[in-house]
Formats: sequence, C-alpha cells, structure tokens
Amino acid sequence: MIDRPLPAGTVTFVFTDIEGSTRLNAELGDDRWAPILARHEDLVRHAIDERGGVLVKSIGDGLFAVFEGADDAVHAAAEAQRALAAEPWPPDAPIRVRMGIHTGSGIPKDGDYRGHDVNRASRVASAGHGGQVLLSETTAALVADRPPEGVSLVSLARHRLRDLRPEQLWQLEIDGLPSSFPPITSLDSRPNNLPTQLTSFVGREAELAEATGLLETTRLLTLTGPGGTGKTRLSLQLAADVADRFPDGVWFVAMEPVRDPDLVASRIASTVGLVESANRGAREVLAEWLTDRRVLLVLDNFEQVIEAGPLVADLLRSAPDLVVVVTSRAPLRVSGEQEYGVPGLPVPLDLLAMSDLERLNLPASERGLAADAISQYEAVRLFIARAVAVRPDFHVTNENAPAVAAICARLHGMPLAIELAAARIRLLGPEAILARLERQLGVLSTGARDVPERQQTLRGAIAWSYDILAEPERRLLRRLSVFVSGCDLEAAEAICGPPEELGVDVLDGLTGLADQSLIRADTADGEPRFRLLDTIREFAFEELAASGEAAEIERRHSATYVRLVEQAAPELAGADQRRWLSRLEQEHDNIRAVLDRAVASADGSTAIRVGYAMWRYWQKRGHLNEARRRLQAIAEQPWSRRDPALRARLMEALGGVGWWQADLAVMAPSYREALELWQGLGDRPEIANALYNASFSYAVEGGDPEHSDDSGESLRLMEQARDLFQELGDEHGIAGAVWAMGNRSYFRNEGDRGVAAFGEALERFRNTGDRTMTGWALHMLGSGLIRLARFEEAEGHFREALREFHAAGDVSGIALVLDDLASIAIAADDPPRAARLWGAARAISSAGGVGLADFIDSTYEIPNRPHARSRMGSAELERYAHEGRAMSVDESVAYALSVPIEDLPGPHEHAGNTAVTGR
Repeated sequence: MIDRPLPAGTVTFVFTDIEGSTRLNAELGDDRWAPILARHEDLVRHAIDERGGVLVKSIGDGLFAVFEGADDAVHAAAEAQRALAAEPWPPDAPIRVRMGIHTGSGIPKDGDYRGHDVNRASRVASAGHGGQVLLSETTAALVADRPPEGVSLVSLARHRLRDLRPEQLWQLEIDGLPSSFPPITSLDSRPNNLPTQLTSFVGREAELAEATGLLETTRLLTLTGPGGTGKTRLSLQLAADVADRFPDGVWFVAMEPVRDPDLVASRIASTVGLVESANRGAREVLAEWLTDRRVLLVLDNFEQVIEAGPLVADLLRSAPDLVVVVTSRAPLRVSGEQEYGVPGLPVPLDLLAMSDLERLNLPASERGLAADAISQYEAVRLFIARAVAVRPDFHVTNENAPAVAAICARLHGMPLAIELAAARIRLLGPEAILARLERQLGVLSTGARDVPERQQTLRGAIAWSYDILAEPERRLLRRLSVFVSGCDLEAAEAICGPPEELGVDVLDGLTGLADQSLIRADTADGEPRFRLLDTIREFAFEELAASGEAAEIERRHSATYVRLVEQAAPELAGADQRRWLSRLEQEHDNIRAVLDRAVASADGSTAIRVGYAMWRYWQKRGHLNEARRRLQAIAEQPWSRRDPALRARLMEALGGVGWWQADLAVMAPSYREALELWQGLGDRPEIANALYNASFSYAVEGGDPEHSDDSGESLRLMEQARDLFQELGDEHGIAGAVWAMGNRSYFRNEGDRGVAAFGEALERFRNTGDRTMTGWALHMLGSGLIRLARFEEAEGHFREALREFHAAGDVSGIALVLDDLASIAIAADDPPRAARLWGAARAISSAGGVGLADFIDSTYEIPNRPHARSRMGSAELERYAHEGRAMSVDESVAYALSVPIEDLPGPHEHAGNTAVTGR
C-alpha cells in the first residue's frame, strides 16, 4: 500500500470513509459495488498523490493517509471532494465521503502509525457526515491564514469526541459543494438538558463513584436525605458522568414547582419534548416514547409528589432500557428501588464528640487541626471555595483552622448550610460565625425531637441566616417566597413593595440576599433573575404566613401576572412575538400558580382572564393539552357562568384549543356558545369574530357531527362575519373572513381551490402587520396552488411561510409547512427528502400536542398533493422518516430551506401588531 517512506515527527493525518457503505454494498451486490469502491479509491488516491501525501492503508471503504504539511492535507481533501462530487455515480449509488484531518505527533512503526493523535484524527472523521471535511483545532490553526483557493474554514464550536477531551472542530467549506450538514456526531450531540452549574463540584468523589457503581446494577436509584444535603448537585454530576450510556437522552426534570402527583407524567413529558395527544394522556404518550429508547431521567425534588412513585415503577416496567435517578427526602418505596442515603460531606469527626467551643478552648498543641490537615476534608474545601467567592483574600490559617473545621462539623457537612455560613465570611471571621451559629443551634436543640438531627441542623442554619438579617431584608426574603420559579427585577419590585414600604431598595436587598447565599442570582436574556432554593423558600413562606402578609402578597403576585399575560396576548401575532412567547415560557410556573389559586378560591374573573390570554401561547409553544385540561376544568365550574362576556371568552379559547387538537366536536359547541353569548350582549365586534369562529364548525369534513354544510351554513356565517367586519371598518377581521372562505373552497375542492381568496387575505394580513396570519395565508395559498399543480409557485410561498413561522417560534405552523414541502419534494421526484420532511413534521406535531397537521394528513386525500407513502414502501418510508424525526426543529427548518442552521432567519423587526382572535 505504501509507495514512499512514511514521514515522522509532526505530521497531518487524514481519514476518509464512505457514508452508508454497508447499506450500498448490500443493495447493489458485490459485482456492482466493487468497481464503484475502486473508482472512489482512485479519485481519493490521486488527490493524495498530487499533494505529496502517503496512503498508509485502506480500511474497508476508508483510507488513511499522512502528509508532512497541514496545507497539503487540506488541499488534497478539497480536491478529493471536488472530484467525488463531479463523478457521474449511478443514480442509486451516490457516493458521499466524510473526511477528518488532525495534526500531531507521528511515529511510524511497521508501516503504520499508533498513538493518541492517530486516534484523534480517526474520531474527528467519524464525527462528520458524507461530503463533509472536518479539521481539528490544531490543523485549523495551521491553515487558517492560507486556505486553498475557493475554500474557507467555519467554526463548529467544541465537541467531546468519545472519551477524548473537548475538541474545537472546524469545517471546510468548498465553493460549489454542499456546506450544510446534520449536527456533528459526538458525545455532546446526545440530547440532554442538564443545567449549567455556576459553581464547581467540590468533593463527593467517593459518593459519585458509589452512585455510578449502583447504576450498573439498578434502574431506579433514589438519592435520599434532607434538603440541603447536595442531592441535586450530586445527581447532576452523576448524570453527566454516565451520559454516554444513554444515546437517546439524559433529562433533568425539576419537580420543585409541582405539587399535584397527577401532573408528574405531564411534567416529565413536557421536559423531554412531549405532550399528550387529543385522545391519549401524558402517561400513555410517555410510556410509548420511552419503550425502545435508552434514556436517563433525573427526577429532582420528588418528595412533594411521592404518591407518584407507582408511575415511575410503571414507566420502568414498560421501558426496558429506561434508567431513573430520583432525589427525594424519602424513598419511593416501589419495587426495584435502590436507595442511596447522601451523607454530609466528610468532616473532622472527632469534633463531633464535644462542643465546638470546648474544642476551641483547648491549648493549641492539643487541637491537632492545622490548616493543611483540615483542608483535606471535603466539607472544609467547600467552605473555603464559597468563602473565597465572597472574600477573595480569605484563606485558612493555623489560627482559624479549628473554627472552620468546627463550623463544618457542627453543620454535619451539609452543603447548603456550609454555603450559608461561608457567605458570612464577608463580615465575620470564622470564630465569630461559629459562636453565633452555636447559639442558634443550641436554641434549636430544645425543639421537636422527632425531626432528624441533620434536618434540624439545616433548618437552624437557615433560621440563623434569616434572624441576623435586618428587618427590611427579612421582609424581602419572606415576600420573595411567593414566586414559584424565580422572578425578574420588575416583578420583584411590583410584588415585594416600594422602598418606603420594605425599608430597603429592592435591588439593593436582592444583592445583599444573594451575597449571603439566601437567593440565587442568574441571568436570563441578558437580565438578572432571582430565585430561592426550595428548602429556603419553604422556610420563607412559613415566615410569610406567620407575618400575616401572605394574602396581600399573593394578591399582588396574581395581579402582576394577570397584567403580564394580558399585555402579552395581543403581541403573540405580531413582529415581536418570539420575545413575548419566550417571556411567557420563563414565567409559566408563576402563571400556573396564579391559575391554581384562582380556581381554588373560585375567582372566576382571574381564572378566565388568564386562560383566555394564555391560550395562544399554549398553542404556539406546545402546551395544548394543559390548555385543554385547564380551560375545561374552569368551564365546568358554576362560577364560570356568572359573567357572560368572560364566559364567551372562555368558550372562544376552548374552541381554539379544540381546533388545534383536531377535536372538532369540542370546538363546535364552544364556538356556538360564544356566538350566542355575544349576540345576547349585542357586542358587534365580538359578534363578527364569533361568526368567523363558528363558521369553522361546518367548514371542514369531520366537524360538528350534528351539522353538515350541505345547506351552505358555513359560507353564510363567513359572509355575515365579512359584512359585519366591513361595516366596522375592521381590515384584520375582513382578512380573516376572506381567509376562511378560501379554506372552505380548498377543502371542498371548489373553483380555484381558494387561491384568489388566500391571495387577497395575504395582502390584507400584511397590511395589518399580523405576522402569524401572514404565515397561515402563505401556507394556504401554496396549498391551493398545489391543488392546481402549480408546484414552483407553491414552493416559494411555503418557503416564505416557513421563515415567518421560524422567526416567530411557531412550532404548529412549522409542522404544517414541513408537510407542504414534503409534497413539493415528491413533485420534484425526491422521495427520500419528502420522507425526511414528513418525519420531521410528525415529530414536531407529537412533541407539541398539535393534532391539526396529523388530522389533515390522515383525513384528506387531496388531489395533486402527493405523499411520500405513494412513492416508497413502508420500510423505506420509515427509514427516511426516522432521519427526519431525529432532527431538532432548527435542523428540520434548515434542511427544508437548504441553508446552514446559522443562516436561519431570526425574529422580524417589522412594526405592527394586532389582536389575537380565532385561530
């Protein structure tokens, strides 16, 4: 194989292989495959020879070459890819070669190379895809200033390649050749949502090793211990360390805001990107999704929903490759559970045998607690790390070492308690901290004896930290406990009160509480956000209730979030909708708390106002089943009928959710009731909108089972709505009515299939600035053109619609347009592309609980709208559809538009918003 001596020293390695070669060989047979493989090798070898490289060996369908210079290796790779792309391969045998290049130490031996750098080059290649050339950071640095003509380098960020350290990868972009590829194949490409930690993982090496070992023999590991033990932090590190075992994902599910065990399945499902469909609950959907997947779930703070333990056991029984790690103050007590009690961090144990103050009074020679000795204990290391964070010049000396050790021992190595104590180092020395802490814990020891000592200790540490605050800071901490999942500064100021009431400026108070580790300060969208750990929040809320302030603070909390959702609602169709959708997502748990309180207290006004304002958010962000449950529960309450206008809005929201879930039997009566209520109130603008909504009950096949459109009822309602909108001068309403007429013509296969109506509606929606309905008009205009076999025109409208929906973050719209473009791909004789797009659309529909796309896909056989299943067998369709389902939303959009992910359109900057009505 080698036709010249192998170079030694610093060299550049190149690995190549053919993507999908095993499948191609099986499909073509050896007789056809052999000459194709040989031709591929000739083309690559020629490029290697031309740049002075040496072909070390062939490895199946791959090649391994070495170059003395990185420049030559990159030139050779680019030329090889050009030659491969220009070759007229058989239509059923497209040859796509991936290549990886890395520069490092090369020591030839027995005609080959061994060593770390060779392995790294091989793994760089294996991270890529057919037609892609990847470079390591080392090689990229050598050629960045002088790439070959027509070639540029693009950074692909850092990736962890199998067991290697994180590697910065770069991609060659070669003029005239594809530059958009699926995501890099690496350990970091495995799906996960493990949150970033702002502080280092100190200690726990032994516990981490023990927990990792237990996961080898159990599928349900419960980390138990009182709050503040560090269970959550340990579970996160454990999940990160074993992530390689779970190719289908590692998911951290925070149960902190959940109090109802019946919502646990929904919480897990929404975390992994699923919600229940119209006729299947979250439990069933989740069990089905997990069945053939290797997934790790980390269920955090499970003690408050401990009654849901049987659900976890059921999921484990139905999904043989599922593994669950639970953090809880108590075990689940279900079959197969392995409990692991998380101990406090190791401390100087001899200090526990006597009072800490007694130990401090011993002669120095008898203390045996020098700085270097106590620094070996993990609890002490944590104290030092957190103390230095607030006071950089702090260090342990032989003089203060006994006090530091005693603090850690007295707190039983409880991480949260140690952090609270260490935060005081800004103002107090270790001896002063210990003295004050000892007094607080001594008082506590006279209390209830049925509470575990470590739990008493933690509560005492929190109480001590609370008691030594000034009263304004105590008041602020109490009031912050009303927030379920944190708050921004604006909400904190609105709810906690002005400085003259609190006695402290809110921002100053928040900063002080963060400095003392009583709250956590993060950044979200460039703005500060504050939250309390669950253990501290429990304590603070008890203090809030005892203060007599709870009712007023909860009232302010509800009023603040009612204002937010009502401010957001009209923005959810406009140019700035992505930002508003993200803001509602961030505050969703606080909004849920408002709804829960309103329903519990029969506050119909608050419950309906929030439900009506939120339903469009729920639709666009994939929370339709939660919307359905909440809205139906409200509708069943007698107090929901007290105010006819509010009842009408509730029915409009429920009807909209029914439409999007393709549950037309729910949609129709809801919309009819809303129409009757508005007619009774005589509100003409609302009547016009209700006429528009009600027309859809009759407009599509499978609608209201008690009505049909044989008499033209839907058209009559649409015309009435249009005429009334015209009388009112409502351009947006007119556009909606015209769009509805186009839908009726489209689904009834009438005339021009709605094309003229959709074109008129599109122009009107653009004029009103409604970005959402602009996207829907483009979608339906393209759909009408497909029915007229005008595929090229249709594709342009679909692409524009997809850009609109992606810019808005509207997953419902994205799913439908991916189906549109799948039909275009069939018309263009590209069934694999069609199947991938169809598969991506199904995945998005399932994840978002959006039944409409699947309803249309399964209900209608639309003329001139071809489907991938009409062109390929079920096995082939499933293979390509699986590739589509594996794409993220951004990846599927980029694939549909044939652009790199980084070139996807961002949020629009156009001005203009409109009220959200109907669908």
